[in-house]
Amino acid sequence: MRLMQIQNRTRQILINYSFALAAVLICTLLCLPLRERVDAISLTMVYLAGVVIAAARLGIGPAIFTSFLSVLAFNFFFTKPYHSFEFYDASYYFTFSVMLITSLIVGSMTAQLSRLLKQTRDEERDTHALYDFARGLSELKSKEEIIEFAKEFIGNFFGGKSIFAENSNNSGKSLCDNVTAASVIITNKNDDLVGFSNNDVIMHRTFAGLVTSAIARAESDEKAALYRFESDNEHLRNMLLSSLAHDLRTPLTILNGTLSNLFKHRKSLPREGVNELTSMSMQLNRLQNFVANSLRMASISSGAIKLNRETYTIQEIIGAAITRIEPQKENRKILSTINGVIPMVSLDGAMMEQVMFNILDNAIKHTAMDGEIRVKISNSIKMVEIAISDNGEGIRAGSEQSIFDKFYSDREQGHKNSGTGLGLAICKAIVNAHGGSISATNVEPPASGAIFKICLPIESAINNG
Repeated sequence: MRLMQIQNRTRQILINYSFALAAVLICTLLCLPLRERVDAISLTMVYLAGVVIAAARLGIGPAIFTSFLSVLAFNFFFTKPYHSFEFYDASYYFTFSVMLITSLIVGSMTAQLSRLLKQTRDEERDTHALYDFARGLSELKSKEEIIEFAKEFIGNFFGGKSIFAENSNNSGKSLCDNVTAASVIITNKNDDLVGFSNNDVIMHRTFAGLVTSAIARAESDEKAALYRFESDNEHLRNMLLSSLAHDLRTPLTILNGTLSNLFKHRKSLPREGVNELTSMSMQLNRLQNFVANSLRMASISSGAIKLNRETYTIQEIIGAAITRIEPQKENRKILSTINGVIPMVSLDGAMMEQVMFNILDNAIKHTAMDGEIRVKISNSIKMVEIAISDNGEGIRAGSEQSIFDKFYSDREQGHKNSGTGLGLAICKAIVNAHGGSISATNVEPPASGAIFKICLPIESAINNG
């Protein structure tokens, strides 16, 4: 690329000096018919005009070259003896000196004025181009439209073709992070790289900066629109969920009361009827749990969650949850262990009991009838840790975080006992509200199963105790 730029520069210099030589030849041809009719001194003005034109069009170097050639040509063609560099009149020393000095001064001033004029025009052109470019970018919304517009505009500005190449060293970043680092390559019609001037480099970087800002703005607008869309959907879903749950509470309560009355007469009912009632009662309890969880989730999502903090030992919270889950565990074993001295913590007892209940319920659903569930309580630095593990099939790889999302379900993975996808989401919201954290991982091989770990801050007991 560097060699190509040198070759282009050399070619342009040769062209400029060829035009300077041509200017002197033209001035000479114009003056020859007047050689015997006009005073020779007057013809110097024609050569001076040629110097001015060369300076204005070609620059200072060709202008100086034209000045020296003009003196030589005037001496050779218009001072006697003609067609030689000798002259009879000694005053021509002065004439040649004045002619050379004048042409050099006029040529230098003209070249400088021409350069300033060109610079002013270039700056005006660049200003208009940047204005048009910025205005065009502001009217576009998507990142793809911005890139296509920029490629066409920049290519036309530099008289070639622009190619946006994302920098591979900046992996993990968005495109707008890479635009300034990307190579905006400008090529001419023959696909040769164009040598940039300093002003071109500045314009190039300015274009890249404007594209960066435009893409960042487009990405920000897209994220904002997506956030608004998701927020509106979430709000609508919570409203529908809350409305549905409220509408279901009354008929479910009535059904539960009816089933309770029927169970009072179970001795007079056939065995098949009692079994059907038992199955109906289980499904009714499940539906009531869904309604309760739906109302609780709607309350949490609306920001209405308020903690009624009191000081508890975490053991009594877990014990209450185990007692509550007792009818559902059947033949499964729930074992508890305590490591070290466990300090008291400040928390909302009812909500934290619900967290423990939901996790135990989840463990029961994914553990065989003869399975084992372990609850381990330990004291870490500034935290109380509760680890609830089972020996079931474990968590599907890659879903360790998504299982805490609302309405997440693993039924497609063959888990027939999957819930409604609200229990773990409620756990996460409640634990986070307490300033704690909750996570899920699989048991280390060769064993199987999942471990849910809850960390609650101890300092809250000091501040609220």
